[in-house]
Amino acid sequence: MDKLLTTLLLTSILFSTTYAQNHNCSSFAFRNNQIFATCIPLPVLNSVLHWTYYPNNHTVDLAYRHGGVPNTDWVAWGLNIDGTMMVGSQCLVAFRNSSGEIHAYTSPVSSYSTQLAEGALSFNVPRIGAEYSNNEFIIFATLELPAGRTSFSQAWQNGGVSGQVLTAHAMSGDNLRSIGSVDFANGL
Repeated sequence: MDKLLTTLLLTSILFSTTYAQNHNCSSFAFRNNQIFATCIPLPVLNSVLHWTYYPNNHTVDLAYRHGGVPNTDWVAWGLNIDGTMMVGSQCLVAFRNSSGEIHAYTSPVSSYSTQLAEGALSFNVPRIGAEYSNNEFIIFATLELPAGRTSFSQAWQNGGVSGQVLTAHAMSGDNLRSIGSVDFANGL
């Protein structure tokens, strides 16, 4: 069992590293020609976070890329202001709606049984949008960060959509490891 777990872990790391190399931060060209100052490949779920931090007004322009998913999935990325896990996260969500358009919105997560309903976050998000191409969702947003902080816990996910209902993400593997931290001022 330990050998199988080690093999799966190494395969996951290799795939994530390969994805990050193939979708290099510095060479990725956004269709809207937006350029970001910083970018980090996230360790699981084929995701990359790009951003530019503006210390003068304490805002962040960001792009969250989540690759390797069909357009019938949803994706989400969020900050957890006071904790380290999913509950408490303030999320940016995107999925293809019944009209065939990519719908992006904000959703606060208050419990593990969330359906990622639309709602205001604990900080302002004056701009949010998303696109889907080449098996990759990209969420674009501007965040007005909570006063006096640039470092937060982050979480990211994907799951299926049934009709217009976002279904639960997988409860195993990389879906349970898709948490970390981000410091917008220091680039970590």
